[in-house]
Amino acid sequence: MLYRIDQATAHPDHTVTVTWSDGVEAVVDLAPVVAKGKVFAALQDPAYFTTKMRIADDRLGIEWPNRVDFSADGLRFRAFPQEADEVPSIVAKRAG
Repeated sequence: MLYRIDQATAHPDHTVTVTWSDGVEAVVDLAPVVAKGKVFAALQDPAYFTTKMRIADDRLGIEWPNRVDFSADGLRFRAFPQEADEVPSIVAKRAG
């Protein structure tokens, strides 16, 4: 799809309130991903998660200094899984 992020606010419970460029807003729960550890270990610290998150310069995702990022599309589909299911039909319609 290629969504862009206009605003994003990280919260200590490992959720992020995201507003995409089409005006849709949702709270995205990243806690299950962060809990996996390894590359996400630094994000387990609520202070790091909230103070170090930023919107990527191209607005195509959010990122942290430890090179962890989440794409705008991935966040959107995490918030609205039904949209991810609709993507193949949208692409097929455009191609046809």
